[in-house]
Amino acid sequence: MNPQATGIYSEIYKTISNDESLFPALPETTMRVRETLNDPDCKLSEVATLLKADPALTALIMRVANSARFLSVFPPKNLVAALKRIGLYTTSQLVTTFAIRSTFNVPSGPFKEVLLESYRKSTNVAVLSYCLADKVSKLDPGKAMLAGLMQDIAVPPILSCLLERPGIFSDPESRNRAVDHLAPLVGVLILKKWGFNKEMLEVVRSRKDWMRDPLKKADLSDIILIARIHSMLGTPEFRDCPAITDIPAFHKLPFGKLTPNQSLLILEEAKEEIVELNQLLS
Repeated sequence: MNPQATGIYSEIYKTISNDESLFPALPETTMRVRETLNDPDCKLSEVATLLKADPALTALIMRVANSARFLSVFPPKNLVAALKRIGLYTTSQLVTTFAIRSTFNVPSGPFKEVLLESYRKSTNVAVLSYCLADKVSKLDPGKAMLAGLMQDIAVPPILSCLLERPGIFSDPESRNRAVDHLAPLVGVLILKKWGFNKEMLEVVRSRKDWMRDPLKKADLSDIILIARIHSMLGTPEFRDCPAITDIPAFHKLPFGKLTPNQSLLILEEAKEEIVELNQLLS
């Protein structure tokens, strides 16, 4: 790596790590809902009361409860019924997922365009993670979707710092290299501050670490890596990626004959669900 670039990355990391005001903050409603959901004795009515403080979040829960995945003969008529339909664990994942989306919101201008494009990519990774976890693993799809977004939680503050370095920010390749170098480091700082567990920290730490191979069985980080490389198919970034069949994580997942075409077939069969999930997160 270019020594000058390494020095710039070190400066940015130091700036962010020394100024926690640059970290994205979880909304108060999200924190209160998560705290309530962590109580094994919490009631649906308590959670519903908290959620009603955020109309957008309430609308998301109702849309999910009425989505194809949870569809039944009798659609839920109110928030308590919706919570009962999707379950408190899934609700907790959705609440945090929704909060992460808000960290990519900025007023306007070139920065917004770059940030929205970053969110579009993150959303694609999250949705593919959901589908792969659902189709080829025993891991919880909702957690996988959240993890897919979490991998890029550091992108907004990193881009904010890169704005002060126009030579990097205005060049897509330089900007992507900076984000790829810094996102795992800064992401871990943010998730530690938010109190997330080691599993989610490892997901963020392993962003684009294609050759990681700590376990014989697939873990959450493996799912996200395979989802990410599939999300990059057809993009300029894909040229710098290893062959899918060279990635250890790929061979830990039951893709039938273990071919890239087989994994693409799985995602093709889930295309309607992928479209629906993208709409929920967009």
